[in-house]
Amino acid sequence: MRFTVHNPSEALLREIRVSQAVARVQQLPTIFVANPLLAAFVAVVYWDHVFRTLLVIFVAAMVVIWTPAALSWRRLRDRPRPAKVSAINERRAVIFSFTVGMLWAVAAFVLFPAGGPEERAALVILLAGLCAGAVSFFSSSPAASMAFYLPFMLTLLGQAITFMAPRAPVLPAAIAVFVASAVLFTQTSWGQFVENVRVLVDRDRLLQEAQRSGVQLELMLSRMSDLAMVDELTGLKNRRSFFDDIESVIAGSRRRGKPVAIALLDLDHFKDVNDTHGHASGDDVLREVARRIEQTLRQEQIVGRIGGEEFVVLLPDTSPQQALIAVERVRKAIGDEPITVGSGVNIAVTVSGGIASLAD
Repeated sequence: MRFTVHNPSEALLREIRVSQAVARVQQLPTIFVANPLLAAFVAVVYWDHVFRTLLVIFVAAMVVIWTPAALSWRRLRDRPRPAKVSAINERRAVIFSFTVGMLWAVAAFVLFPAGGPEERAALVILLAGLCAGAVSFFSSSPAASMAFYLPFMLTLLGQAITFMAPRAPVLPAAIAVFVASAVLFTQTSWGQFVENVRVLVDRDRLLQEAQRSGVQLELMLSRMSDLAMVDELTGLKNRRSFFDDIESVIAGSRRRGKPVAIALLDLDHFKDVNDTHGHASGDDVLREVARRIEQTLRQEQIVGRIGGEEFVVLLPDTSPQQALIAVERVRKAIGDEPITVGSGVNIAVTVSGGIASLAD
């Protein structure tokens, strides 16, 4: 019987391995107590029917085998849920389970013939309970579960057929039905476990997609907001954004009694640039002019593009004389050095401007 995963994805397989490992750590305390305790019960039942040293060795072997598991549980119980678990972890669990199952199989092989009807019934009940517990507790690890209970249940079935079938065929038949039911339940539990993990993985994927969509939507809204407030070609404030921003600056200057100036700059004969060199070169010129204006002025001075080749500058805390000096610097920064456009041509550009100061 193969326990496969339909339509597996890497995320699903990874989460299955993690869930299997976490489930085993959570189940270890119960399994650790159950196995030595049941071994002790079996030893008590067969105390007068088998060489007692063998029973002591059997119980001690159970304690020794399960002690490393208990130590692992103590080491892992407080750790956070791992993000990834190696596939080797599951194979180790199968090997360990098979080792313990074989120990129980040896006990069933040796003890069943040695007891009377009452001892055999008690052994069947204890091992059946152990099998049921394995199926229930190890539902997330079907291979480990079957590696654990099949060795001793099949051995018990073989012994029942050998020693009980001639006189009481009901017991072997009952054990066979129980084993078949355990295998079917193991397969059913595995399917339910995989579907539960699949639901969690799909949920996490949808949450991540929703989060990414939210981030993309936020970026898109931010971009739309920028486009609504910024001139796309030059990166300066557009007409609407410029006049929205200067209102608060002018109001603050009025309250403080500080001067405010505004300058309007216009590129000379810009239509000739577009007609001679093309609109792409004209766009290069506008971008470079905007850069030179921003680079020349102070950071607190607000620059906007309000027309095709028209730029406007608000100069807070600036008198008309100071504004004239600032705009003269801008004029020289633009006109003294030609602008190299994308085609490699150098274009000489000049700018004219006017200044006005705030008046009550």
